[in-house]
Amino acid sequence: MPLRGYPEPWQESSEARFFLGCGIGKPHIKAASEAARANGTTIEKELMAEGLIDPELYYRWLAAELGLAYLDEIDPDEVIRLPSMDVLLCRDGPLRLSRAGEQITAIGPEARQLDDYRVRLRKMPGLRGSLAVASPGTIRKAVWQAGANDRVRKVTYELDQDRRDASARRVMTGPQGFLLGMTVYLSATGFMLWPFAAFTVLHVVLTLFFSGGILLRLSALAASGFKPAQQRHAAELRGRNRLPVYTVLIALHDEAEMVPAIVSRISSLRWPKSLLDIKYVCEADDEATILALKAQNLGPESEIVRTPDFGPRTKPKALQYALQGARGSLVAIYDAEDKPAPGQLLEAWAAFRDGDKRLGCVQAPLAIANLRTSWISGLFALEYSGLFRVLIPFLARYRMPIPLGGTSNHFQRAALEATGGWDPHNVTEDADLGLRLYAHGYLTGMLKCATVETAPTTPEVWTRQRTRWLKGWAQTWLVAMRRPLHTIQALGFGGFAIFQLLIAGMLVSALAHPLMFIFIGVTLAWLASGSAAPVSTLHSTLMWIDLANIGGSYLTFIAMGWRGFTGHERARLKACWMLLTPAYWLLMSVAGWRALGQLASNAHLWEKTPHPAAPEWAAAAAGGNELGNGQDMERVKGIEPSS
Repeated sequence: MPLRGYPEPWQESSEARFFLGCGIGKPHIKAASEAARANGTTIEKELMAEGLIDPELYYRWLAAELGLAYLDEIDPDEVIRLPSMDVLLCRDGPLRLSRAGEQITAIGPEARQLDDYRVRLRKMPGLRGSLAVASPGTIRKAVWQAGANDRVRKVTYELDQDRRDASARRVMTGPQGFLLGMTVYLSATGFMLWPFAAFTVLHVVLTLFFSGGILLRLSALAASGFKPAQQRHAAELRGRNRLPVYTVLIALHDEAEMVPAIVSRISSLRWPKSLLDIKYVCEADDEATILALKAQNLGPESEIVRTPDFGPRTKPKALQYALQGARGSLVAIYDAEDKPAPGQLLEAWAAFRDGDKRLGCVQAPLAIANLRTSWISGLFALEYSGLFRVLIPFLARYRMPIPLGGTSNHFQRAALEATGGWDPHNVTEDADLGLRLYAHGYLTGMLKCATVETAPTTPEVWTRQRTRWLKGWAQTWLVAMRRPLHTIQALGFGGFAIFQLLIAGMLVSALAHPLMFIFIGVTLAWLASGSAAPVSTLHSTLMWIDLANIGGSYLTFIAMGWRGFTGHERARLKACWMLLTPAYWLLMSVAGWRALGQLASNAHLWEKTPHPAAPEWAAAAAGGNELGNGQDMERVKGIEPSS
């Protein structure tokens, strides 16, 4: 305790004395000083982050103190465009402007620099005419606008130009087109000349894909009974190391109704606000969403990034565009309907801090809030449970390639940049990026803190969403198979086999699922006809394998989802809906054939999934922890992979 009449240690800094002189109370200055020391920031930034200082009013006041002009807006046409200009999107600094033929430098002075500025201006009074004060947010906004056209062109075509074989801009290469044409020709010829033999070959190939997928899911189910070693909770590690700046990207498109909820949920994340870099990424012409965001009175840690209308209008292009201004060494991705567990950023940081040096990404499990709304949402929840709590943890444990979910991914920014980031032309950017991370030597891990979101509730909306996913998986497969030997070398034989089972296997399963019923029906019809020619042992065996594959597909789908469910989720799912699993799979086949048609006619079309607030979602949107029907966030947060 300081001696009576002597200042406390935090009062000795010139910055603290400055703000005390401005009339801000000692408790606030003391708290900000301690936070600045812990976070490696300044008292000024901590006061702004807590909303105790309004940035615009503060910088206007600083301008008056220094006797300089204040700019509340900067015309992007006045910005002098230098090659290094975009660095100002990532860190604060001066911006050069050209106004009425004169060059002016816009600065965002800090309180601790104020005395230095006063001295310089007294010594060189002529500087007053060439300097003006603007808030860092105003400067960043001008840089975003001034370089938008060049930046969006660079982002859209950079992967295609630098790593042509990794981009989905081309649906397929010339050699791939030739092979496809030859395959179609030879297949058609075979079915015309040797229909029985061709039918048998097709049957065997499809059987291998179905059986391989079932064996993979059975392996994941068996492994889910073994719990991984417990890791220390993120909260135990906090304070041992200084936290980094964390960039959070939220891609929004026609989501005005969801804006209040997502802003509230993001603000609930446990991370120092002074170390947050939140970017709400909108299409430039999406005025309704932008106006809804402006109405939320976002803090200085948040900004709205407008993606110019150029090239494909896809989520990965928007994310890649916003990444150019990311200030954090860690990057998280969320969607408009997401409600992440408050401790998710801390857990992700702890995973990177204590994990393998090659850990480039961690995926949070996704849980469905509206699983009782319809049979579609119920089976979707079952599917997500099996994927994110059983299959992906299994793949992560054995260091296999992982097709990421489209949200709640946490990346080392260095890994993103090393692999080229998101492909603006791939409509399932998550699966593509997960594969590319693995091919570059990066691993993907799993978190325990879940993100809760809503599922489609009607077959129409579900089919459009699944069409986009399957189309993107087809794009990912075609890109990887442009140079199959290179892909085998990059992934290894095990990784390549898993890739084929996950991506090609899902596509084949979706497209060919009805054929399995046809194969069985033809064989049974042959037996029932009493034909003199008996069914061969091969075809009889294949029929029994078909029955096992169909039954195994449905049972492993249900078993994986049920294994991953919490007790609360099991109680909420209507058991009778599981009987509709065959209809769910046949609907997947409809989406698969629809995706194949779009791949040929409109490969880069992004069919958006609408996100109306479901009844279970209303309480969460209001800002509470309750998700409706008794499911609270702590229960969801407690989901453990493979448990």
